Amino acid sequence: MQETEMAKSIGSSRDAIGARAARHLELAFRGFTVGHGAELGTNYLRWTTCEAHPLGNVAIVSDPSDADAARAAVEPLVARNLPSAVLFPQGVSAAAARSVVALGFADQGAMPAMAVDIDRMAATSLPPGCAWARIGEGGGARGWSEAFAAGYGVPMGLARLFSPEELGADMAGDAQTQYFAIVRDGRAVATSLLYLADGLAGIYCVATVPEERGKGLGAHVTAEALRAAQALGYGVGVLQSSLAGHSIYLGLGFEDLATVPMFVRMPG
Repeated sequence: MQETEMAKSIGSSRDAIGARAARHLELAFRGFTVGHGAELGTNYLRWTTCEAHPLGNVAIVSDPSDADAARAAVEPLVARNLPSAVLFPQGVSAAAARSVVALGFADQGAMPAMAVDIDRMAATSLPPGCAWARIGEGGGARGWSEAFAAGYGVPMGLARLFSPEELGADMAGDAQTQYFAIVRDGRAVATSLLYLADGLAGIYCVATVPEERGKGLGAHVTAEALRAAQALGYGVGVLQSSLAGHSIYLGLGFEDLATVPMFVRMPG
């Protein structure tokens, strides 16, 4: 797999790592959606699934100052009256923000873009009765989708589009996309996805089913995926945090280095 030179540590270039941590979201979405329904325009990607969730109908704008691109990216979503989100991984200008607000999008603030030196992460462990697993295709893929849908609160149809059911599962040790789960009694109860790009190990789709929360599974499913990346030579892990997960990531040793502005439109 062709790779940018791997980042050795956050300290090697803190500002650059922050910008790359934010942009990793765009790289991941491109990896997951190009060839699976995404449309590419000048300075944007648009992915329309028609699922009833903003992350199923999303635009990612790569130029923070391009108000025309922002408007072009979201207008088809508005015309179809879909729950939608628009993300600006490299920041957003006042003009670009106004262009999407004028179309009914509300400013949701910004997601923290976080990074951690993998060799400095806090230790994690599994409670009795749980096992760590890498997920391939077949029944395991279905279980991963179900756990992700239940834990993250997205429709099952959307969860499948991020899962091995839709994207397949390359089980090579150095595969760019790798799926993991914590399993109890044969059922996936927590999920994560490792995406390797731009010399960074990105973590996505971290979710724990409601009845298993508060047991450290979210921390473990994040940390173990990054330890798999560390075995391949990666030194820095990155993610973009939800509000619910922020304290968990801080506890692991992640730092807030940048932000990803987000705007959401919910019809009605």
